[in-house]
Amino acid sequence: MDRRGFLSLGLAPLLLPASAGSTESVEPMSRLAKNGLLPNLPLVTHNNKKVMFYDDLVRNKTVLINFFLVQCSEGRCPLAMSNLRHVQDMLGDRMGKDVFFLSITLQPLFNTPQSLSKYAETFKPKPGWDLLTGKPEDVEYLRRTLGFMDSDPQKDQDLQNHTSMARYGSDKLERWGMVSLRSSPNNIASTFEGLRE
Repeated sequence: MDRRGFLSLGLAPLLLPASAGSTESVEPMSRLAKNGLLPNLPLVTHNNKKVMFYDDLVRNKTVLINFFLVQCSEGRCPLAMSNLRHVQDMLGDRMGKDVFFLSITLQPLFNTPQSLSKYAETFKPKPGWDLLTGKPEDVEYLRRTLGFMDSDPQKDQDLQNHTSMARYGSDKLERWGMVSLRSSPNNIASTFEGLRE
């Protein structure tokens, strides 16, 4: 799929899987969350912490969301993770305070919190960058809802056909965009400049 096709997919609403969680919070939900486009599904971090995707990781925050493969044969994921490693350094004290990275495995059956923690040792994410896994149906639902899919079902089933794009945005400001993680760390970091309050 070309970049234009990927971007045109947008955030598409789908039916929530049976395991979708729902927790109440005093903070207001954004329009996207109210419309099911930022679902509140259970995930587990590489530090073995149970979290809810929207309530704990996205609500009122500025985030960058990407999907990755630990065993990426195309070399896209190692480059993307290396670039994100440089970006977290460039963001300095903003990282983990007002900017958060959410990297979600495309192979939740194989990538346990323990294996993700071992994988994280290679690029040492700082606080504010979570590698995430969960139930396969929840991860798949997130992938599709967030627009990380191909309109060709055959291509969509091939995990090696994954993209190096990331969604970034501010839930509080309700501003969202996409950036290639194969672009320079400077370019990726600059996407957060327009998301300051």
